[in-house]
Amino acid sequence: MTDLYSTPHPRFPTPNLRVTASPGVDSAAATVVLAMRADASPAVLDHALAAAHREEACLRAVVFGTDTTTAPSVSPLAECTRLGEALAEAGVEFEVQRAGSDPAEQILALAEDHDARLIVMSTKRRSPVVKLLLGSSAQQVILEAECPVLLVK
Repeated sequence: MTDLYSTPHPRFPTPNLRVTASPGVDSAAATVVLAMRADASPAVLDHALAAAHREEACLRAVVFGTDTTTAPSVSPLAECTRLGEALAEAGVEFEVQRAGSDPAEQILALAEDHDARLIVMSTKRRSPVVKLLLGSSAQQVILEAECPVLLVK
């Protein structure tokens, strides 16, 4: 007899976070991870592209919105598509993911899974008190990353 109550059954499949990618990204030898806020300055992308070219690496990006006390907002797919178009135009191998429920964990997992050489992360300025109360994805990534992290405003 099947025990339907003690075995979890997902009602819906887990959605894929990958929005767009270049054909050769999965065979890339090196990786730079880009943690891109939807409202970031163009300098963030410039730094990430420079790092990818310097390291001869692909660029794996996570696009996320602002942090809230409950969960980070999920960036619209249009932002992910726009970033994918910019990366294709720049001539690098790339993957763009929309943010899941915990962008910091997602960024760290990407860096660990692909042995990233660098994490380029966009940030916004918050007071120390607000960071203490609300937390910060950037702080978590900095504390837990096993590779260098470049924070760009």
